[in-house]
Amino acid sequence: MMQALLLVVLALTNVVYALPKRGRIVGGSPAPIEMYPFMASMQVSWFGGAHNHACGGSLITRTAILSAAHCFYFYHPERRWRARVGCPILSSDGGTHLEVSRTILHEDYVHRLLLNDVAIVRLASPATLSNKIQLARIAGPNYALPDNLRVYVAGWGLTLYENHEVSNELQHTYVFIINHDLCTKRYAELGRQPGNENILSKVTPEMMCTGILDVGGQDACSGDSGGPVVRGGDIIVGVTSWGHTCAHPLYPGVNVRVPSYTQWIVETAVA
Repeated sequence: MMQALLLVVLALTNVVYALPKRGRIVGGSPAPIEMYPFMASMQVSWFGGAHNHACGGSLITRTAILSAAHCFYFYHPERRWRARVGCPILSSDGGTHLEVSRTILHEDYVHRLLLNDVAIVRLASPATLSNKIQLARIAGPNYALPDNLRVYVAGWGLTLYENHEVSNELQHTYVFIINHDLCTKRYAELGRQPGNENILSKVTPEMMCTGILDVGGQDACSGDSGGPVVRGGDIIVGVTSWGHTCAHPLYPGVNVRVPSYTQWIVETAVA
C-alpha cells in the first residue's frame, strides 16, 4: 500500500501518472500483446453462458482496469464480467482470466449523451505481471495533447462498421488528435440535420476527437469501446467512447480525454 501511495505522490510532480504499475480497429493491423501488455478484453456472460468479448480496457494497477462506463451500464452485475489479459488471440487458451469484484461508473455519467464515459473495474485478485501483462501509465492533468498529435488505438472490435463480428486478434492503428473546435462544430452540424435529432452529437471539453480528418479509413469501432488511446507506448491519453459510424472521413472518433479525469481515475483505482 505504501508503494502504491508513493508512486501516486511521485506522479503528482510529473505529467504522467504511473500507478502501481462501440469491430476491431478499422484500417488496422495485428498487434502482439507485448506491444500493448496492459490491454484487457472485457468479457461478459450475457445469459449465464460463455463469456464473450464486449469492450476493451487498460490494466492500470494490479487490481484495476480503466474502461468506458457505457460498457457496464446495462450489464452492471459484476458476476457477469471477467477480464482477459496477456493474450492477443480471443479464441486461444492463452492469457489469464481475472474475475471482477466491482464496476465503478463515474458518478456524473449520463448514458443518453455519454458524458463522463469512464469507469474503473476492480479485480477480485491481483494480476500477476510478466512480459505479456504490464501496467499502463495515465496521462496527468497537464499532459499536452496538441492538434495533429499521432496516437494509437487498439482493440478487438469490428473491422468494418457493417461487420457484426469482433476480431479474433488484437488490432491497432494510428490516428491523429483532431482540433476540438472543428470536431465540435462538425458533430453539431450533424445533429441539426433532419432525422438526426436523437443521435450523439454533443462534444464536450472532456472529450477528445481522433481520426484521419477528411480521409477516414482508420479508427476504433464497435467492440473497441473502453480501450485505450495510447501515446508513447504505454501512456493512456484517451478511452474509446463513441462516434458516427466508424472511421468516417467527416466525423472523427470521440474519446474520453483522460487528463480531464486523472484525479478521479487515480483515486478510484487505488481506493
